[in-house]
Amino acid sequence: MLRIFALLLTVISAMGFAQLAAQQESPKQRPGPFLIYGPVHTIRDERATFKSENGTLVEGPKILVQTIEYDEDGTKQDRTSYESNGNIGYRSVERYEPDGRILETSSFQNGKLSSRVVSNYDDQKQLIEEVTYRPDDSVSDRTVFRGHGNQSETESWSYDPQGNITSQSKSRYDQPSKRSSSITISPSAVVQSLSTVIDNPDGSREFRTEGSNGEFKRQVFIPIAKGREDRVTYNKDGTIKSTERHLREFDSYHNLIKDTRSMSKGDSSDFAPVDVTYRTITYFGKD
Repeated sequence: MLRIFALLLTVISAMGFAQLAAQQESPKQRPGPFLIYGPVHTIRDERATFKSENGTLVEGPKILVQTIEYDEDGTKQDRTSYESNGNIGYRSVERYEPDGRILETSSFQNGKLSSRVVSNYDDQKQLIEEVTYRPDDSVSDRTVFRGHGNQSETESWSYDPQGNITSQSKSRYDQPSKRSSSITISPSAVVQSLSTVIDNPDGSREFRTEGSNGEFKRQVFIPIAKGREDRVTYNKDGTIKSTERHLREFDSYHNLIKDTRSMSKGDSSDFAPVDVTYRTITYFGKD
């Protein structure tokens, strides 16, 4: 389930400028959930946080955050994240079919294999199962995907090293209403949750999740103009908790190369810069 939630968060983060990119004439997108276009060879992400010097906010030094290396057709992607001290924090190698279907993801910690996720498909190339293996090839998680017209269903199980089920969950998603419901059962609790996506007339998109364990999250993604997006996070009582503003720049392939992030608290319109992410991209044939 953690893999599914991570993927959903990635997709949600990308949606803010997905519509903008779709409106432009872009080259072929690389396989994967990220909006990467054209014959990308390597990506290098560095981040600089703002700090106060003599009462003025200035950018601090750039810190390496992530590198990604693609093979020429994009079907192999080697992704490494880095800690603030420069040490490798996490590495994953993803393999895709040329049509974009993911086949396998291998994750590494401290240079050693920590898990392996294998995706299986039916004869119509529809995803039907994901199985997560430990380094000893025992199964730690299994998720089954089912489709019923405009509705889809997933069912997941987690296992201990002896093969006993430690938790299980089931979720349903209704495409017309953009609503999903889920229930997770573990020895410590039974948690139900409901998530909705609302496309508003002004072009904004709202994501809302509420759980029986008290979980609450409501965010509205507002595309303001080319390269600018606001993300408003709300408290449960409907008041604004904070607003995160992104100012983005793109290269000729429409790939993101700079993202400046600012924040405001409550319903204030005073934004303070937080950090800037710089993305350096090399392309096959242009190195």
